[in-house]
This record gives sequence, structure tokens and C-alpha cells, in this order.
Amino acid sequence: MVSSDAAPRPSEAAPAPPLPRTDRRRPRPTPHVLTALRHLTHVRVLLAVIAVCAAALLAWSVSYTYGQLRTTSESVLPANLAQWWPLTVYGPWFVAALSILRATVQHRPANRSWGVLLATSAMAVALCVSHSSRSVLAFVTLGIPPITSLVCFWELVGQLSPRHRGRKGAHAQQRPEA
Repeated sequence: MVSSDAAPRPSEAAPAPPLPRTDRRRPRPTPHVLTALRHLTHVRVLLAVIAVCAAALLAWSVSYTYGQLRTTSESVLPANLAQWWPLTVYGPWFVAALSILRATVQHRPANRSWGVLLATSAMAVALCVSHSSRSVLAFVTLGIPPITSLVCFWELVGQLSPRHRGRKGAHAQQRPEA
């Protein structure tokens, strides 16, 4: 006798569903475009805040130093001439600074302009300190603003300069096809 509970024959059995594949790797989060844009926006805002702070400190340093230079020049020059005399120091400073900014944007060197900027900053420090009382505190108080303006300007130029520069001469190694 054949029982009805007997196992079906292999030819009569339905095919078994495939077992689900188990992946033991940890699932990776999918990158979101909005997250990347949000991160990029945060970086831009941070760079803009740094640039604004450096520009504000630069403006304050120059205005403070300008007043010190005017006070120094008033001891030897008439008042009408003394108010304009600091421009002999900061005129070349600003022209060199603009030249450096232009060279940075154009990815060119500005060695001569940096030399002018350093020389006029050193001159501003020397002139600001020259008529001060001979205390260390007076030297620091009067000497730091021209140095601060130079450092702030250097930081502003750093915000404009490209982070990754190509190798020098990389274009010179490529030969045009003739």
C-alpha cells in the first residue's frame, strides 16, 4: 500500500526558492548630494568669515598705525603736511598689496611687491617705535599694529591662493603635435 503521506517524487516537487544572500559587510551609507553641498557651504562660510576678520583687523591696524605716524610727523612737520605724511609709508604699502592680490589671482609670483610690502612695514614699525618712551610696553604697543597689518594681509592672500598648484614646467613638458 502506498500512503498518501509519502514524500513527493523529485520530479513532482516544486523548485525550492533560492536562499536569500546574506551580506556580512557593514552597510555603507549612501552619499547624499545635499550633505556634500551643505559641507561645501560651511567651508565657504568659514573662509569668508576668516577673510572678513582678517580684513577688519587689517583696516584697524593700518588706521591705528596711520595715527601713530601722523603724531610722529607732527613733531617735525607743520600740521597740514603731517596729516598726509603717513601716505609716504602706506602709499607704497597699498600699491604693493594690490599688486600682490592681482598676482595671486593670476597665479603669478610677486616677489618684488612682497619686498616693498616688507620694507614699508619695517619702516612703519621703526617710525612708530622711534618717538615712543623707551619702555618695552611702548615698543610692543606701537610696534605690533604694522606687523599685524602685514600678517592679516598675508592671511588674506592665503585665502585667494590656490591650494593645489601643478608642477612647474608641467605644460612645458607637453609637446604640441605637429
